[in-house]
Amino acid sequence: MRWTIRNKVIVCLGMLMTIIGTLAFSGFQGVYSYRRLARSISKRAEELPFSENLRNHTDHLQAVLESYRTNPKNDHQKTIDQISEHMTLLSKSIDAYEQELHNAEDSDLTINDTQREFELVQEIRAELANVHEMLEVPNALGSQASSDAIQRSMTLLTQKSDMVPRILQQRMGSFVDEVRLEYRTWIVVSWITTITATALLVQLIRLGHAWILKPFNKLISGSRRVALGDLEFQIQTDTDDDMAELADAMNNMTRNFRLIRNDLDDQVQIRTKEAIRSEQLASVGFLAAGVSHEINNPLASIAMCAESLESRVTELAKSVDKESDSDNMQVIRKYLQRIQHEAFRCKGITESLLDFSRIGETQRQQTPIQPIIEDTLELIKHVGKYKEKSVQFECKRGDIVAVIHAQEIKQVMLNLITNALDSLDDSGLVTVKLDGNDRQCRITITDDGCGMSPEVLQQLFQPFFTRRRDGRGTGLGLSITYRIVSEHGGTISATSDGPDKGSQFVVTLPIHELNQENDAHDGQQNQVA
Repeated sequence: MRWTIRNKVIVCLGMLMTIIGTLAFSGFQGVYSYRRLARSISKRAEELPFSENLRNHTDHLQAVLESYRTNPKNDHQKTIDQISEHMTLLSKSIDAYEQELHNAEDSDLTINDTQREFELVQEIRAELANVHEMLEVPNALGSQASSDAIQRSMTLLTQKSDMVPRILQQRMGSFVDEVRLEYRTWIVVSWITTITATALLVQLIRLGHAWILKPFNKLISGSRRVALGDLEFQIQTDTDDDMAELADAMNNMTRNFRLIRNDLDDQVQIRTKEAIRSEQLASVGFLAAGVSHEINNPLASIAMCAESLESRVTELAKSVDKESDSDNMQVIRKYLQRIQHEAFRCKGITESLLDFSRIGETQRQQTPIQPIIEDTLELIKHVGKYKEKSVQFECKRGDIVAVIHAQEIKQVMLNLITNALDSLDDSGLVTVKLDGNDRQCRITITDDGCGMSPEVLQQLFQPFFTRRRDGRGTGLGLSITYRIVSEHGGTISATSDGPDKGSQFVVTLPIHELNQENDAHDGQQNQVA
């Protein structure tokens, strides 16, 4: 189950409410117990005046009867009136005390067991009724037997009245033991609730630190570290909640920043290299335009003179019969041929320089790409040094056209394919693939030749840089190729896994579908018509 921050906060709040509830229960229960105890004592104390009145009225009634018994000469009627008055007061005292017992029984008090008092009150009431009944007999006080019976009942009534305060005292004595057990129980309960609340509080603090504070600190410290530029740092919260989701979002954002930064760095390096290469190409073009014209004419003169001398030496050799002169003629012819060969080679270099300086000045038009590649391959097929090597052409789309200068793109194909063939050993293979989409065409030239090191790849398109296996070449072929492709709005890239692992060149050019161009052309003709 995935725990969100909300669930964790709810758990923490639940623990906090449990702590508060536990402490509140313990505190309030203790306070209410104390209040109940105080009310019990107060309520039982209110019974004391009633029990005292009951006892006093009983004593007064006993005193009147005892006085008449000891002195029969007292006024009989007056004694009867006094006895009636005290009996009425005693009856009212009994009723008041009984009502107080009912009040104590109805209240939820600690000392509320009034069953014995009720029984005693009923006994007192019965004895009082018995005395009243005996006094109703005519001349009850004058008869010795009646007087003795009344005296016995009064003695029993007095004893029972004296028992009322003693029962209350006994209840108060037993109340001490009951309260002692109760407050000891609540002391234990208070300690248990305090320990439980403390344990819950410690657990709450620990969970709050582990669930909230610690992940937040990791997020803050990780954000500060990323803000200082450490884009490789990944924030780890070690949780499975909203904090982890936020950390993942920040890590993704950091990863995107890192990719953008790396891409920008790569773009800066590429643009810097392109600027340097363009500056070099511009300088070379300026130099080629100036130097080529200066040295091309002398080289042409040297070549023409060498050809003329060679023809004359040949004619002269026919008229010479001596063997020594014939040997000299062979040497002369050899050196003249070398002069001629090297002069034409220098002339080819100057022509390449002139071609390099003239790039971008030609008119471009819609041209199919496939025939250009096929014509280039047909041209290379007749070169003798490539007869032991194979070239394979794969055309996935033959309807691709582009706004190009056909001769320049043919030169690009010629340079790339011959470079690939020159890197091969005998029985090597070069694969040319043509593919594209609605926006660009893609020409891929792959070989299994000598490959290239990273250092060679970095300088591959720079002017006058060459690593041909035969040690020949001007180092301008790939520079011219790069400039032609760039002038056409395309790109060229080279990759290699390393020396002896082959190479791959990829050329992309903006294209148009041939059928779209034809439709547009037909539409224009219809509009003109």
